[in-house]
Amino acid sequence: MKIALKSQGAGWVLDSIVKDYKKFSRHQIVSLNQDPDVLWSISLFSYPSICSQVPQKCKKVIHVHHIDEDKLPDYNFGSFNTADACLVPNKITEIVAKKYINIPIVRIPYWLLSSSTLPKDEAKIMKTKKQISNGEVLIGSFVKDGNGNNGNTPKLSKGPDILVDVLKKLHSRIKIKVVLAGYSRNYVVKSLDKLGIPYVYLKKHDDINTLYDCLDWYLVTSRSEGGPQSILEASYRGINILSTKVGMSPEVLHTDCLCDGADDFVRKILANTNQTWYNKLSVRDKYMAESMVSVYDDFFQSLR
Repeated sequence: MKIALKSQGAGWVLDSIVKDYKKFSRHQIVSLNQDPDVLWSISLFSYPSICSQVPQKCKKVIHVHHIDEDKLPDYNFGSFNTADACLVPNKITEIVAKKYINIPIVRIPYWLLSSSTLPKDEAKIMKTKKQISNGEVLIGSFVKDGNGNNGNTPKLSKGPDILVDVLKKLHSRIKIKVVLAGYSRNYVVKSLDKLGIPYVYLKKHDDINTLYDCLDWYLVTSRSEGGPQSILEASYRGINILSTKVGMSPEVLHTDCLCDGADDFVRKILANTNQTWYNKLSVRDKYMAESMVSVYDDFFQSLR
């Protein structure tokens, strides 16, 4: 089949999904003007502007990663419902999407990006740790969690306020240092400055795998998510991870790694909760790129 893909072109996660799909798919990847059999709009908000650019016989698939119900006016559900099918990555998004999407909804999870499977480089890990750490417990958060270019106001769906609350409570108990990556993080940065919590902010690190490998803990404090990819990435690389019950976390992580609030995060870190082996096997057995791309390929084939 011929598949046309529409991403966001911002060099972020969706573009990496496109890159992997092109690498592992058995189908032919074409442009919109090359008579595709299927349009897969991975970037949901790009769909309204491109849906009319494909032949009438072309099947149109939208990808709803998550729906922020506090921002419903941002969603063009009328346009979305003109597609032939809707892909969702997790059970939570599926439940919410069914309230607003009136076309067939199919749940297929994300896969671990192949770029995240590179082996650990112990020399790089030691060098990076020496640069960012002085024996503290290193706690990571790699996400865009602010509004606008700078992120001066919090993007509440990503839970930066919850993250700051967790870090504040930990800082009073143990010696920590926060490792931040991602754009638009001024809200978190300013909060840590105000609280006197040590951190390093690496907006766009060129070796995110090594950054993961340096961590003692990775925290997901979101209120709404599609994945996030960090759940798969940190788990595969054997990093202790704790998450709110969002996105794919209940499907991927051991129940011990799911948290109900800031105090729960703190309690589990202080108790040194460790389910790294379970989480790594979960990703390795169910969410690798080659096998998951094949599932997507089968789905597109079924639309004929």
